[in-house]
Amino acid sequence: MIDKSTSANLDRIFDEMYNLISAASRIPLTDKIIVEESDLAEILDDLKEAIPREVKSAAKLLEEQKAIVNKAHEDADNIVLQAKTEADRILEIAKSEAERLVRQEEVVQQAQAFADDVKSVAERNAQEVKEEADAYAERVKMDVLQYADDMLAYLSGNLQSALQGLNDNRGSVNEERRKLAAPQQSEYFGDELPEDEEEK
Repeated sequence: MIDKSTSANLDRIFDEMYNLISAASRIPLTDKIIVEESDLAEILDDLKEAIPREVKSAAKLLEEQKAIVNKAHEDADNIVLQAKTEADRILEIAKSEAERLVRQEEVVQQAQAFADDVKSVAERNAQEVKEEADAYAERVKMDVLQYADDMLAYLSGNLQSALQGLNDNRGSVNEERRKLAAPQQSEYFGDELPEDEEEK
C-alpha cells in the first residue's frame, strides 16, 4: 500500500491543483472557470516527477527484499557447512578415541549417532530459515504489488477529475469566445435594429 510520505507528497500536489481551480477566475453567469496554463503545467510537472520517485522506492524495496532472501539462504548454507564440519570433527575425535581404546564399537556408534543428530538438527534449522525467508519474500512482493495498485488507483481517480475539470473549462472558454465574436460579426455586416426596436 502507499506509505505516508508518498500519500503526503501526492496529496500536496493535488491540493495545489484544487487550490488553483478554487482561485481561478469564474466566467459570469456560468459555473465555469479560467486557469493559467503555466500554473497548471507546473503542477503537472511536479506530478510527473513524484511518480518516478515512488516507482524507484518500490524498486528499492524489491532489491532490499532480494538481498534479505539471499542473506538468509547464505546463512542457512553456512549453518549446514558448520554443522557438517563439526560433525566430521566429532566423528574424527570419536574414531581416534575408539582406536586408542582398541576400537571400542560402542564408542564409535555413539559418536556416529551424535554426529548424525547434530547434522540432522542443523539441516532442519537451515530448512526452516529458508522457508521463513521465502515466506517473507512473498509477503514483501504482495505488499509492493498492492502498493503499486493503490498508487495507480489513487492517481487515476484524481487525474480523471482534474482532466474533466479542464475539459469543462475549455468548453466554457470556447463558448464565451463565440458569444463575444457574434456581436462583432453583426457590426461587420451592417445589421441595424428595426425602428420599433430603437424606439423601445
